Amino acid sequence: MKAKFAATLQVRAVSFLLAVVASATVLGATVLSMQPRYAGASPQVMALERVVVKAGAVN
Repeated sequence: MKAKFAATLQVRAVSFLLAVVASATVLGATVLSMQPRYAGASPQVMALERVVVKAGAVN
């Protein structure tokens, strides 16, 4: 016995719209969390320490 599960156009449209809303919510939350927390935030990155990376011996 074959079962046929076909979603109506209305169900597909609502599902698509909910997916867009969910995607926009996640994207918006990500962008919001990347914003500076205080008003005097500078867009420039300041290095607080000097980091030196040296390659180790291969053998």
